[in-house]
Order: sequence, then structure tokens, then C-alpha cells
Amino acid sequence: MILESFLAYFHLVAIFTMVVFMASEAAMCRSEWMNAAVVHRLVRLDLIYGIAALCVLLAGLARTFWGFKGAGWYWSQ
Repeated sequence: MILESFLAYFHLVAIFTMVVFMASEAAMCRSEWMNAAVVHRLVRLDLIYGIAALCVLLAGLARTFWGFKGAGWYWSQ
């Protein structure tokens, strides 16, 4: 039960992190603000966004295989 709760929490935090950093990237992509410092920040934001996306995928797979319902329930849907 604790594992399922942890995986659900981790999955949601990773999703929220993805949304926040995607919005940050969209806010930084203004043509009047583009300079070398902004491009460097965008690279860092995109790296964090990619790590969050990987965490969403891994947490989802972990919930599929180690969660209460199990992989059989998800694959039969």
C-alpha cells in the first residue's frame, strides 16, 4: 500500500513538473527576449522537462507492474 501511494505521488509530481517546465519554456520563447542567456536557460529548462517526462514514463510503468491492479488489468483494457 505504501509503494502504491509513493508511485502515485511520484507520478503526479512528475506530471506537474512537466507542465510547469513546459509553461516556462513557452514563456521564455519570445522573440524580443531571445539572446544567449535566454537560450542557455531554455536548454536547462528543456533538460529538466525531459527528465520529468522520463520520470512520468518510469513511474507509470512501475505503477503498471508493481501496483495493486497489476499489468494484466491494464493490458486487458
